[in-house]
Amino acid sequence: MMVYEEVLEWLEKNPKIQDLRKRAKELGVRIKKRMKKRDIIKAIREELERRMEESMERPTSTSESKIEEKQVEKPELPESYGKDKLVLLPVNPNWIHAYWDFSPQTLRLIESLPIGSQVVLRLHDVTFIVFDGNNAHRTFEVGVDVRFTKNYYFNVPTSGADYLLELGYKTPEGKFVPLMRSNVCRVPRNYPSPSTRERWMDLRTRKKRVVVSGQSLVKPVERMAGSSAVNVTSGPSPSGGGAFIWEKLRSGMGKGEY
Repeated sequence: MMVYEEVLEWLEKNPKIQDLRKRAKELGVRIKKRMKKRDIIKAIREELERRMEESMERPTSTSESKIEEKQVEKPELPESYGKDKLVLLPVNPNWIHAYWDFSPQTLRLIESLPIGSQVVLRLHDVTFIVFDGNNAHRTFEVGVDVRFTKNYYFNVPTSGADYLLELGYKTPEGKFVPLMRSNVCRVPRNYPSPSTRERWMDLRTRKKRVVVSGQSLVKPVERMAGSSAVNVTSGPSPSGGGAFIWEKLRSGMGKGEY
């Protein structure tokens, strides 16, 4: 504000028009080439008064810092959302990431397990099957203290496969009791696809077509099983079959001629 007051006092001293233009440029005041001296002074005064009013309305530096601190402060994520959740996510062809959360009921059940029980994660290879709990191609087991760990990374042995995770516990007798089951997670292949199919789309009709690589997009005309060629002009083909009987019927042959 003191700077503005100094400029106003300087204007009272009737400076030269060249100095006024220079000061106007410093203050960012737009002036025209043919403006008179009094018009430049008026423009500078109006700009200074506007800036002084804005500075009076602005909050102090202390209040500004408090506002900035409030904007910077962000709420922390809760340690648990209180819901049962078990999720598998593919990382790359060789790794899968799992994370989980518990409801209060499930957490109390885990904490009250009898002595000798063990909480485990079981990863199942369920490629091309509907998993019923016992028909996985392969099953991998790892013991994890799920109360203090919320995620785990699995190094899977087969890429391009489907995996499913179960979280449960093993009783002292060795029986596995599942508590939660995840989604089915497919990891990508780490080798080129062996498929020879090509997928095409007609941009005008938006229709999709799938063909075998190297073949024409136009489907060939196929012959039906059991059919036979017939020459209508020269009579039935010696190959006989249904076509031979049909030609006989058309020629009017009676039953006695068979």
